[in-house]
Amino acid sequence: MVFTRAAAMAFASSAALAVVLASSLAVADGTTDSDGDGVPDDLEAATQRTVAVSAAGDGFNVSSHLGTAPEEDQFDLSYHAGTFDVWYSQTGGIASSYELEVLNLIAWKDGNANGRIDPGEIVRTIALGPSAFSEVRVVASNRTDVDGGRVFQFLVPSRDTNVTLNVTVGQRFERIDNIVLTPMEARLDIGVNPAVVPPGAILGLVFRMDTRERVTLEDHSWDEENHFAPDEREINVTASGLGRSSTVFFSWSNTALADGSPIPVALMNAPTQPSPYDLTLTYAFGSPAPSTQVLQHATLGVRSTVYEIRRSAPGPGPQGDFILYVATFAGATAFVAMTIVLANRRRSRKP
Repeated sequence: MVFTRAAAMAFASSAALAVVLASSLAVADGTTDSDGDGVPDDLEAATQRTVAVSAAGDGFNVSSHLGTAPEEDQFDLSYHAGTFDVWYSQTGGIASSYELEVLNLIAWKDGNANGRIDPGEIVRTIALGPSAFSEVRVVASNRTDVDGGRVFQFLVPSRDTNVTLNVTVGQRFERIDNIVLTPMEARLDIGVNPAVVPPGAILGLVFRMDTRERVTLEDHSWDEENHFAPDEREINVTASGLGRSSTVFFSWSNTALADGSPIPVALMNAPTQPSPYDLTLTYAFGSPAPSTQVLQHATLGVRSTVYEIRRSAPGPGPQGDFILYVATFAGATAFVAMTIVLANRRRSRKP
């Protein structure tokens, strides 16, 4: 799909209409946890982010800000036709970023039982990315949690409805099932119809990550280490310079749900230089095979410097600020426009 100038203007206009920003909240009593997420209300108030969102067609944008000069940072997440872009920067620091495409579904049979995908063992490949998600409309919604924080959700089914992407972003901490979603990240739930896998085969979900920064694979995620999520692995993307650094990450649960029952998740290939990297998560169904859905939980997020500062000494939560409102609005609209331009450039380079 090619965006015309009129379409781009319509997208930017929709961004203006869809922008939702944080309202000011009274400072909560530090002994209370009004939404039951395990995080004290005073810490939630001190680390509540200002969030602007927009959605139109097969794309959406989230811009999340915390703090005031000299201690502030910005987290941007954009999505278009099966690909996510994550960007983070802090005042006086440098920016880190990555692009993550939900690339393919594969089915493979481990003929020699060595636990690896060897040549000739892949029996089926289903292309995702633009092939599955281009021109599929994003369904956006939002709600207000019991503690006053806004929660935004974006739902995207594939063309054949065999894969569904469900993205959740919040201003404050939000308990979802057995994890606590922090305001510095987006939860990505990927649902797959197991009927795409032939009998006796193993499901594989392939991602492609592209970045110019340094990449490391961690056996435990930041969320796991901070008791926000259990049993996760993580890929960190870190930019460094002038004695400072910034980090964005992609993490995933080591357990998926097959028809609601837990099954193990294995990583087949670790990232290697140079970028891009293909990352394959695999799921052995066992017997009987699931019939309705395999659900993988993943997270796209940032290591927020301002959050760490405020966590050490939480103070009053952020107040409504007209200047910040205007600045965030302008930044979100510009970011949407730049996303369209970059997407058109990528498409124009393809044969």
